[in-house]
Amino acid sequence: MKRRYAVGIDLGGTNVRAALGDDRGNVLARVEEKTERRKGPEGIVKQLVRMVLTVTSELGLERIEGVGVASAGTLDPERRVIKVFANLPFNEIPIVDPLERELKVPVKLLNDCSTAVVGEKTFGAGRDFENLVYITISTGIGGGVYVDGHLLFGKDGNAHEVGHMTIDMEGRLLCGCGKRGHWEAYCSGENIPNYARLLLHGREKEFEESMLSKIVGGD
Repeated sequence: MKRRYAVGIDLGGTNVRAALGDDRGNVLARVEEKTERRKGPEGIVKQLVRMVLTVTSELGLERIEGVGVASAGTLDPERRVIKVFANLPFNEIPIVDPLERELKVPVKLLNDCSTAVVGEKTFGAGRDFENLVYITISTGIGGGVYVDGHLLFGKDGNAHEVGHMTIDMEGRLLCGCGKRGHWEAYCSGENIPNYARLLLHGREKEFEESMLSKIVGGD
C-alpha cells in the first residue's frame, strides 16, 4: 500500500514545532523554533511556511496530503482563524487561507489539545477508551475531550477550553484572555509566579525566613 504523508504543526505561545509524518504514525523529520511574536500574524504565517518547507525538503512538498495546524487559543472554525490567542500580543490570526495560498495544499486548523487527544485515541494510551480527557499545562492550560467515542467541540468549537473555566469567583488574577478568575490565570506556566505572589501577600516576612526563599535566592 502506498504510504501517505502530512505535516503537523504545533503552534504555542512560546514555541512552534513542525513535523513530517506518515499514515503509520512515524515521524520522519521535525523542526522547532521560538514563536515569532514581534512581526504580527503575518510573521507567524511566514514562519510556518518556512518550517513546512524545511521538513518536506527531502520528500518534496508535492507529495504531502496536507498540513494540520494544532494551535493554542480560542478558534473560529467557520472563518478558520485563531480568534483569541491569550499568550500572544495580538488577537486574531488568519491561519488556514494564507497557508493554503502559499503552500498549495489543504490546511486544517484544530485546537492543540483536541489534536493531542486524537493522537492518544489513535496511537496512544486512549485507544481502548470511548471517554477520554487530555489536559496540558504549558504556557497556558488546555484540554481535549472524547465523549462516547466522539471528539467534543460544542456549539462554537471551543467546549474543551478548560483553562478558561472560572475557578475564583473573586477574580483576583487576570487571565491572558482579558478575563479574571480563570484556571489559566493561576496554574499555567506563564502565571504560576503570579499565583505564588498572591498566596504570599501579607506573608512576605514569613517567606523571607523560609527554606524555599533560600533555595530560590529570595525571588
